[in-house]
Amino acid sequence: MYRRSGRGRLLLLVFLALSIVIITLDFRQNEGGPLERAKDISVSIVAPIQQGLTTVFRPVGGFFASIGELGGLRSKNERLEAELEAAQSQISAARALEQDFTALSRLNNMEEPWTAMDKVTARVYSNVSSNYRWARVIDKGRADGIRPDMAVVNANGLVGKIVKPVTEHEATVLLLIDPRGAAGARIADRRDTGKIQGNGDNDRLSLELIGSNSDVFPADMVITSGYDEGIFPPGIPIGIVDEVIGDVRAPDHTIVVEPFVNFNELDYVLVLLETGRSVAEDGGRG
Repeated sequence: MYRRSGRGRLLLLVFLALSIVIITLDFRQNEGGPLERAKDISVSIVAPIQQGLTTVFRPVGGFFASIGELGGLRSKNERLEAELEAAQSQISAARALEQDFTALSRLNNMEEPWTAMDKVTARVYSNVSSNYRWARVIDKGRADGIRPDMAVVNANGLVGKIVKPVTEHEATVLLLIDPRGAAGARIADRRDTGKIQGNGDNDRLSLELIGSNSDVFPADMVITSGYDEGIFPPGIPIGIVDEVIGDVRAPDHTIVVEPFVNFNELDYVLVLLETGRSVAEDGGRG
């Protein structure tokens, strides 16, 4: 036991002596000494290893960090999508209001004899009355003074006439393109009168003149004549002659008219609450 204690003390003294020597040498050495070179060598060996480990484990750390942020990114993305959808809805609503304003402005700025009549502005529904194939329903009815056989126009010209059924707050407009929606018509700069009639799915109209003694040419304007039991006031624009087939003096002639009104894009219309006959008696055109 005594010998082992003596050996331990000797080793301790040797280590203390070496430590003192190393500290003394490190303190007294000049730049570039052996210890400094040993340190540089160790740094040059360890640094690449440390850099490689950093390069390998940095993406791993980033991956786990991104997993932690995934929930927050998903919530932010959902919020941004909701804000975008709301903005798009507001833009659509603003465009719809702009279109409505433009349509109503055109109606209110019309300067024609029949615009002085008592009239009602109505919005056209997209649905079609079940009793008629070429018809539209408007959002005004008997409560607004609307009755069957009243003329319906828009800023472009003649749309059609009111037919049954008419409820308190809705009415049916039979479009001019319906074969049953005929109207008295004439060439604008001549007295040749006749009847304008629709052809159903074909948006173009047919004009049949009665007792014509003059020629009809493409680009001639066709207007209402006022000679149809007082339904349509005279002078409402209908369309332009697009084609003349045969001699207008012959019974088998055909006059094709391109209507001014686009019957597939109706938005707002005017229902004329007075008859065409009353306007003619007040000095309307025709």
